[in-house]
Amino acid sequence: MGIITIIILFQGEQIMKKLNRLFFPILLLTSIAIQADDKIYSFIGIQASTAEFEDTTAPTIGLKYGKQSENMRTSISYSYGGKSDKDYQSLIMQIDTGVLTNSFRDIALKPYVGVSFGVMQQKDNSVIPSRDRGYVYGANAGVSYLLNDAVDLDLSYRYLKTSKLENIDNINDFIFSMHYFY
Repeated sequence: MGIITIIILFQGEQIMKKLNRLFFPILLLTSIAIQADDKIYSFIGIQASTAEFEDTTAPTIGLKYGKQSENMRTSISYSYGGKSDKDYQSLIMQIDTGVLTNSFRDIALKPYVGVSFGVMQQKDNSVIPSRDRGYVYGANAGVSYLLNDAVDLDLSYRYLKTSKLENIDNINDFIFSMHYFY
């Protein structure tokens, strides 16, 4: 997958330029915003989710990359899913902050809340093939469970509102992720 998949997903130089101007400066700024004395961990991960929108529920799979400190996490995820003759792809940036961090300091369970935004494409492969592209933005909440110093499991809910998508107004995502820290 990787960058080639992203280029195929969002064909055209203009969209790729917009993505680079949007996602990567925010990832850099949030990494800088983390206090200088916080240790920053990079991670990669996989995710599986159930996305509910309109009258459809579609399973999705995806990849994640991000940076995390003790109280803050920024990630970019690519997801792909499908249901009958429709395919869904998204590239979403998520910025999370820990909640009740003092109460959960000495246990492996870490709750968080955050914001999400990105791009989505719906491809209809029915009798008359069509593509619908647009933007998504919303809020998310979840809990991470630290298995050890290198792996965590994450269960979250994300509500996304859409813009410029003709057939989808909002999305409810229920996501399970596993992250490897390096």
